[in-house]
Amino acid sequence: MNEPKTKINLPSIKDLSKNLEKTVYELCLPGGRMVGTPGHEVAKSYLRRALSQTGCIPYQGDSFDLPYSCLGEDFINLVGVIPGANRDLPPILIGAHYDSVIPDPCADDNGAAVAIALAVAAAAKNSPQMERDLIVAIFDAEEPPYFLSSAMGSTRFYEDQVDARGIHFAIIHDLVGHDISVPVNFLPVIGKVKAISDKDLAIPFLKNALFVTGAESNPGLSSIIEACRVDKLKVAATLNKYIGDMSDHGVFRRKGVPYLFFSCGRWAHYHSPTDTPDRLNYVKMAAITELSARILRQIAAENLPENSQEDHSLEYEIRSLQKLFGPFFPILLGRLEIKKLESREDLEKFISLMLNASGL
Repeated sequence: MNEPKTKINLPSIKDLSKNLEKTVYELCLPGGRMVGTPGHEVAKSYLRRALSQTGCIPYQGDSFDLPYSCLGEDFINLVGVIPGANRDLPPILIGAHYDSVIPDPCADDNGAAVAIALAVAAAAKNSPQMERDLIVAIFDAEEPPYFLSSAMGSTRFYEDQVDARGIHFAIIHDLVGHDISVPVNFLPVIGKVKAISDKDLAIPFLKNALFVTGAESNPGLSSIIEACRVDKLKVAATLNKYIGDMSDHGVFRRKGVPYLFFSCGRWAHYHSPTDTPDRLNYVKMAAITELSARILRQIAAENLPENSQEDHSLEYEIRSLQKLFGPFFPILLGRLEIKKLESREDLEKFISLMLNASGL
């Protein structure tokens, strides 16, 4: 297992939580950030200032703006860089989209992720210089009607705006601000639960979970995630194919770039006016910030191994699920009528039954 390379200078959890909360409240205003609206313009102005304040320099030219036109509309990705020691190396990237799906705050989708990206950039600036550049990419046009279209900001960034160095590794965040909750018909045998809506249940030992896909994209990633673990988080890994390209990581996966996608999944307030800043867990977001900063620093210092056809993330996925459910794991396997998890076939059956039980 890899050992973490260098200490990261982060604020205390209390101060980092407050910083993240401040960012979310300033970005996630009542009118939202839908493409082409006044709120979208306000968000762009705020993010230009925020990138500068973290210590970023423009990725290209003298502006953070990387404009593009597609499908008859104009869009802007906002992209900065924390310079590394060797600027000739392919850089690492942290990314999140800033647009909203409706004219409402949309704090978890995706203000929380933008706040984390900015906080990671600030930590990189305030820590010993990394070997590679860190790109901080705040993408436009992720939400419908642009989702999975050629107009997605992440797609246009990779295909039209990335320089000749390419991308060494990318980490993307989406829906990373909330406690994990589950549908009422899910996990009925695990302890006493408290209903938080007619659709979701709060289960204490699951609330600090964070889901990750993409460990399968390179043989080195599973051990790096484990080496960089943060005690306050339960990281559960699974293959991206089980959930699909739900966000901006899709283009990196398709282009063969090693990547990780972090998410807490959908919840009762997804794409709803009730997705407001007061509902987020800023302490959990601080832990996700720390984990992300550790992983990026580790990968910046390494040449990732060549990819292979082996199922190199299977053991890590199984271990992460065992840690996620703890002593309830055998009970869950029994309820799902699964004797053990050892093979990819076992795990695929487990995931399929879990998704069916969740109504997803």
